[in-house]
Amino acid sequence: MTLIRLAALAALTFTIAAHAAEPPPAAMPADGGHPLAGHIWHPASGRMLSPDEVVAHALETNAVLLGETHDNPDHHALQAWMVRRLSQAGRRPAVVFEMIDLDQQPVLDALGGGDTARLGEALNWEKRGWPAWTLYRPIAEAAAAAGGRLGAANLPAALTRQIAKGQHGPETAARFGLDQPPPPDVAAALAEDIRAGHCGMLPEPAVPGMVRVQRARDAAMAEAMATIAASPILGPVVLIAGSGHVRTDYGVPARLRRLIPDLRPFSLAFVEVEPEQTEPTAYDPLPFDAVWFTEGIARDDSCERMRRHMEKKDGR
Repeated sequence: MTLIRLAALAALTFTIAAHAAEPPPAAMPADGGHPLAGHIWHPASGRMLSPDEVVAHALETNAVLLGETHDNPDHHALQAWMVRRLSQAGRRPAVVFEMIDLDQQPVLDALGGGDTARLGEALNWEKRGWPAWTLYRPIAEAAAAAGGRLGAANLPAALTRQIAKGQHGPETAARFGLDQPPPPDVAAALAEDIRAGHCGMLPEPAVPGMVRVQRARDAAMAEAMATIAASPILGPVVLIAGSGHVRTDYGVPARLRRLIPDLRPFSLAFVEVEPEQTEPTAYDPLPFDAVWFTEGIARDDSCERMRRHMEKKDGR
């Protein structure tokens, strides 16, 4: 980072702080009070950032990616806070969601930003397997209050199934970058992510199809962001997605930089702390521009649920 950019960032941070902007919401109470919870790590500089500095980084670009653990309420509260802070700085953030398929955009357009209470039901939000819409509604409300817009970013379900089975055509392959294989190290990392995300229970023949879907979903989200990022009226465009999608090495930011080479997206991931890992470097690799550590939440054993699902599927 150049001295000029550092000075500009410092000036922007001072301006934001001078306007007595809204502080971030308090974190959920923790039993032991993990030392990293509530702190923001900047891997490039190896230091902690203040909330105002994070906002300043976000205001430097027209593409902000907020990575979450889907069922953690703290993550959604902080995402809504970030959207509000962007609007308080005079911007009109447009928010696009991984959780909304591209073919659902007409639903968003029909309801607009004024009826967020009905939006979850209209989108079949919880029936499609996402955590409660009440967790996400404040994010939508923050964008609507700022005069921004809401957008879909994910692949339609039918197209997802085609890609998983390798039944997509050359036009789809070219659009989402599937006509070119990823570098071997990226392919291996994606495959390992897929296996880990399915607790090692996914049949190995299904892994390549799932990797294709992950790449296509990242490309679709980047495309949705790029369309809005080019707008002189709205901005920044904010992506709400799982943290795996916002990683800078091979997630949405990498695809976004290929679509708009001069764009510098800002990726902020909300990461749950681990009890025994009390130093940020213990979480490496952290392929994000910044990491906001939060407490985890109590949840059922997802791998046990998946095991039961796989047994039921196999008729055991």
